[in-house]
Amino acid sequence: MKWFNKQFLLYGILSVVLWSTVVSCEKKDDGTSDVVELLSFGPAGVKHGDDIRIIGNNMDKVTAVEFVSATVEKAGFTSQSREVIVLTVPQAAESGQIRLKTAQGDITSKAIINFEVPVVIADVPLSAKPGDNITLKGEYMNWINEVWFERGVVVTEFISRSHTELVLQVPLQAQSGRVVFSAGGTEPLVIESEDSLHLALPAITEFAPNPAERGDELTITGTDLDLVEGILFKGLTAPLTEFVRKTETEIVVTIPEDANKGAITLVSYSNVHVESEAGLELLGGLPPLAPLAAVFYDDALQNGWQKWGGWGGGSADIDNDDNVRDGDKAIKVVFAGDWGGALQMGGGNAATTGSTHLVLSILGMPGTADKELNVIIAEGVQTIVTITEGEWTEYLIPLSDLGSPEVVSGFTLQDRGWSGTIYVDHIGLR
Repeated sequence: MKWFNKQFLLYGILSVVLWSTVVSCEKKDDGTSDVVELLSFGPAGVKHGDDIRIIGNNMDKVTAVEFVSATVEKAGFTSQSREVIVLTVPQAAESGQIRLKTAQGDITSKAIINFEVPVVIADVPLSAKPGDNITLKGEYMNWINEVWFERGVVVTEFISRSHTELVLQVPLQAQSGRVVFSAGGTEPLVIESEDSLHLALPAITEFAPNPAERGDELTITGTDLDLVEGILFKGLTAPLTEFVRKTETEIVVTIPEDANKGAITLVSYSNVHVESEAGLELLGGLPPLAPLAAVFYDDALQNGWQKWGGWGGGSADIDNDDNVRDGDKAIKVVFAGDWGGALQMGGGNAATTGSTHLVLSILGMPGTADKELNVIIAEGVQTIVTITEGEWTEYLIPLSDLGSPEVVSGFTLQDRGWSGTIYVDHIGLR
């Protein structure tokens, strides 16, 4: 274990005057009082198993001393006189007020006692499932007041605590990683586990039916599916969190009307995304596109075409599978609203012989309805297209609108002063 505060020996007698409850005002014949008074105790920073001195008046009338979570009866005192009681601090004693038990009544200190506590973490499980209870072992485990998991998830309430064991429930939001313990005492400690705690994640075995129709119920089978907070379909910006049914081994969910084909993703309560290996195929989807005579992009850049730097603050991801028109990949383009050429391609030098149109398909995401793009194939050679939001649209741009070039050697999409996201697929000549 890593100790962040190793040495913190604090010794010396605690001389704080502690006002006690006066339970009797009778005086003896010699003028002395029978009142039991608690005046002080010490030393400060005493350890469990060490002797502590409790000083006052009429201490010989005390029948027991109560600490938080521990009591020492009169028979267990090391020594007792009218002025002082000496006893060994029990291992179970915790920080707090002490109480003297007398025939006259209880006397409670106003000050609290604290201890120098050498907390030791001896055993942390290597694996667990969020939501289950785990047992952590060591010494002075009852002094731990916080347990931290990855993602800043903290536990402050425990199933049980004892000198040697701490039992807690692993939060659903916790992620795998090292566990950090915060302990109290005269010098608080922060201790990190040597090994990481591996937490279970949901996993998909299969889903059916596949192909399916939008609006159908999809049954997902797997393991630890009770850890799923949401399901993300391609085409959705946020996970679906309403289920027809959810158990540890099965989830039934209705396929949203705006879902697209592709892998489905389980989103755990800990916000870890687990993607299926197989893709969901949807019936009644868009018809296949006609083949291209010269391909610029279809699942990947082809025929010598390359992604160039572009300009402005936007970006283009040519290997994206969030939303796909045909095949398995498309280009995700994010415009920054600065008239930037976020997607710029070159190097293909596609001959236009036998072709009549430049072709591309675009899906506009929320906020892009009726926004305009410049489609540029060379300096000063461009045309404008208008985006349709929420559905794939194929654009057939007559080459005559682009100056009837013999060769197309460049392709750029430029925003016209607006910001937003689109997906582009199936680019080429036809």
